[in-house]
Amino acid sequence: MSQQDNEEKPFFKVIVHSFFVVPFLIAVFCVLLFAAVNLLTREQHSVYDFLDDIKTGGLTKRWQGAFELSRVLANPESVPKEERFFAELISAFEHAQYDDGRIRQYLALAMGRTRNPVFIKPLVDGLKNEKDENLAALIYALGMLGQKETAAALYPYLEHPQSRIRSISAVALGNLAAPATIPALRKVLNDPEPNVQWGAAVSLARMNNADGKNILLKMMDRGYLSGFQEVDAQEQNNLLLMAVEASGGLHDTDLDNRLDQLAQNDSNMNVRSAALRIRHGT
Repeated sequence: MSQQDNEEKPFFKVIVHSFFVVPFLIAVFCVLLFAAVNLLTREQHSVYDFLDDIKTGGLTKRWQGAFELSRVLANPESVPKEERFFAELISAFEHAQYDDGRIRQYLALAMGRTRNPVFIKPLVDGLKNEKDENLAALIYALGMLGQKETAAALYPYLEHPQSRIRSISAVALGNLAAPATIPALRKVLNDPEPNVQWGAAVSLARMNNADGKNILLKMMDRGYLSGFQEVDAQEQNNLLLMAVEASGGLHDTDLDNRLDQLAQNDSNMNVRSAALRIRHGT
């Protein structure tokens, strides 16, 4: 091997190292540094920091702060117990009435996720003059609070012109698990919109009422669900899982037979597993 060849090899090694390896390592270091800083920054953000973002930030920061707050409060251990927090969250919610709709929606969900009855009044009062775009979030939040005394405030929305609002109202009433809501939910089993019927049937079943049995059987039939173009494969699975979970406590022969069929033959593993667990406790 010539001296020139020996000199060229180190030269090419330097080129490769300088133009590829070193920049790559620098890039990797920068990505890791950014991820670490971002993680540390997020961890240091308290619920009060998010509330400050909502009060004083620009539009993007306000709605993102509301979103992050609702996300954090999904963990019960992250919900503060101080009166100060309750007061500030209510204040932020009330001041967001004429702000970007996302802020009001995420703040309503944040209140619902606390499951604290202190938020009943601001949410119920908020329904009275709420924009249609925000109604679903407030109604759903009241359902999450799970306080039976809020049922009366939700009944009127079972007759709302928008089927989405009627459906969310049926689900929210089911979350309250109040026997007094059964007559109202029975009525909407005949709603012209299937998604409202589905919500009512599932809510009734969760209270051990089988009046929506025929609707639950339909919800556990992929042939039936395939007739709705707006219901994609993932939504089909979600509806099946809802119906499976709701049907288990009714101990109805027809529903149990359908659960057995799903446990053995459904195309989705999660649906098969849920049906098997409900039927046999496995």
